[in-house]
Amino acid sequence: MLMRRGFICFLLLAVLALGHGPSLAGKMPVTENPLYFPGQLLVASPNIADPRFRKSVIYMVRHDATGAVGIIVNKVFGKGPVAKLMEGFGMDPKGASGTLALHFGGPVKPNDAFILHSSDYKGASSRAVGGTISFATDVGILRAIADGKGPRRVLLALGYAGWRAGQLGDEVVRGDWSLAKATEELVFSDGPGDVWERIVGSSQVPL
Repeated sequence: MLMRRGFICFLLLAVLALGHGPSLAGKMPVTENPLYFPGQLLVASPNIADPRFRKSVIYMVRHDATGAVGIIVNKVFGKGPVAKLMEGFGMDPKGASGTLALHFGGPVKPNDAFILHSSDYKGASSRAVGGTISFATDVGILRAIADGKGPRRVLLALGYAGWRAGQLGDEVVRGDWSLAKATEELVFSDGPGDVWERIVGSSQVPL
């Protein structure tokens, strides 16, 4: 446990040094149930005071009768060299260049990496969610990026947001969340800190 915590501290320090300031196993189920929201964006109500979710925008990677899983797309720890991120995950950084943002994906399993990426790339753990966006848990995608064989767009996050069976539907009915159409421009935005305001300002959601 101490070694794991040390690794996470190293990883966060690596990206912050530049100053830019339910189970996930198995195949994702596909559902047409209108009460489920996979592949959509959850947009937090202004009434949510919890700092972990305040003004958050969450891409839903799974939502079915067993519960829901999503990745927060608009909260960033910082941006750092791909090489440093690879080192943090115990990978050989040879040939790596460029930078990549490290996101806060949610409070569940905050020591584990979860990845959203454009569907032009398919890794060992990649699962199509909706449209042109896929979800993965294999950080080997960093090697593909370093080799110039990665996806057009990628979001690397630590942790995810999770709900037990029926919980998310109750929160939506209560008005804690609204739904918005997910696009690559919003999920992989170059200005993630403004995504909540952009969605609300576009009148996509009745906040």
